[in-house]
Amino acid sequence: MATFSKEQFKEVNYLVESTLSGVQQNSKSNYYASFFDRDSIQKDSKTISCSGRGQTLLFSKDGRDLVLRHYRRGGFFGKLVKDSFFIFEKNAHRAFDEFKLLDYMLSKGLPVPKPVIAREIKGFFSVTQDIVIERLNGYKDLSYVISKRELTEAEYTNIGKTISLFFKENILHTDLNIRNILINEEGRVAIIDFDKCFCTKLSKDMKISMINRLLRSFKKEITRDLTKKIYFNEINFKFLKNNALL
Repeated sequence: MATFSKEQFKEVNYLVESTLSGVQQNSKSNYYASFFDRDSIQKDSKTISCSGRGQTLLFSKDGRDLVLRHYRRGGFFGKLVKDSFFIFEKNAHRAFDEFKLLDYMLSKGLPVPKPVIAREIKGFFSVTQDIVIERLNGYKDLSYVISKRELTEAEYTNIGKTISLFFKENILHTDLNIRNILINEEGRVAIIDFDKCFCTKLSKDMKISMINRLLRSFKKEITRDLTKKIYFNEINFKFLKNNALL
């Protein structure tokens, strides 16, 4: 992590992958900033804007397919202070924390996206944050899959086995749901969105709690739009749960 510029009492800090750290010193600041230039990124006809609090953009740069996400608050307080975090808050450095966790999980061989660059813009008492990660092309999240077809027994089993890998590394995912689990045509599984997630000694109850949260997200999808067919049979969820808790 390094500080590259100050303006109007704001400090801009970046955390970058090793390939970006090799950029020539005199061009680093402008080059790093270009990953977060939403106006320029959105001018590209291939850029896709995704809805949601995260203000997510899917774009390409230097031959890589990337995801840019801006960190925003949720809940009632988020309506008053949309994207500023007080520096004394517990999760004040969410972008850097997620970057470091992703980098750690990749070192353990876990199927997660590669972090590319994260940014903090710090004022006297607050910070705003963004992160750019590599896009996992060819994958669909489970909410999309079950809107089209049933998951197979083998797919439920593989999802459970993948979750167990994270459990073995003591990764606590604070929002394990069907939109944060991806699967491709070969049945390979990946997990995304590790904002406010962390490593801790996982008890069996903590693991079960995460699995139950995932089950609730399946059930919630059924009631989200009653005019829409959702292919989910809770009986088959046992294959996921049993393999996750091995």
